[in-house]
Amino acid sequence: MATSVPLELRPVAGVLGAELRHLDVGSIDDSVATALRDALRDHLVLFLPGLDPSLTGLRDLGALFRPLENHPYIAKVDESVPEVCELDTSATPKADLWHTDVTYSADPPMAALLHMIECPQWGGDTMWINCYRVYDSLSAPMQHFLESLTCFHDDGGQGKDIRAEHPVVRIHPDTGRRSLFVNKQFSRRIPQLSRPESQALLTHLFRWQEQVKFSCRWRWQPGDVALWDERVTLHSVVDDTEDRRVLRRVTVLGDRPLSPEGARKWPTHGSDKGASSGYYGTGGYEF
Repeated sequence: MATSVPLELRPVAGVLGAELRHLDVGSIDDSVATALRDALRDHLVLFLPGLDPSLTGLRDLGALFRPLENHPYIAKVDESVPEVCELDTSATPKADLWHTDVTYSADPPMAALLHMIECPQWGGDTMWINCYRVYDSLSAPMQHFLESLTCFHDDGGQGKDIRAEHPVVRIHPDTGRRSLFVNKQFSRRIPQLSRPESQALLTHLFRWQEQVKFSCRWRWQPGDVALWDERVTLHSVVDDTEDRRVLRRVTVLGDRPLSPEGARKWPTHGSDKGASSGYYGTGGYEF
């Protein structure tokens, strides 16, 4: 096993995120790769200002963590480097809801990288939330209750009709720590509860985890790269500008979320289709 080397890291917020400068993507050896994995484990989000990697450099940086996704739908920058996709706000919606990517998949991503190509002079920042801290902030009875639940996630009406069931509390495979694993964009229904109960609980959890005290924020400059652990974070674009953002993205393949060992397993709640989906006046977070 390679021994890691010290990296020049500077925290950007109190709960997650660190800035890493002077990384030479072309000369990353085993010791630097190990240090990068350790830094991501500890800080959850790494920011590399002005790194400005080539397509292959961005791909190779992501591949240090796990195999990469070759996304079948998102446009490629260059078909010879199919792991790198392009996101352009002039053509695609802004991701301005708090979310973890692709949780409607049975094996959601492990990590993601964004390389900013073109951005506004100000505005269009991205924020991240530490879901370890969210879970840790809950009372012990609430933690115990949530560990016994699962949640259905779907693709948000994107037409692919993909759905997965995941634990509400997820165990990180590397650290063994617990984190809350629901998000407003894709989490729909807790099947162990009645529809109004599920709606009320998810509404509470969404509002609770989106508090600023759990977050960090990055003001982009062209050339910046952000790398984050998808398993224990949420992220969202700050939609405060109409100016264009063009980014390149790499997605690191993940694994099936793990439930807490020994958690009680409740059966699916019986049908209650007559219950109003708007029972609490908050809209629907369910099928």
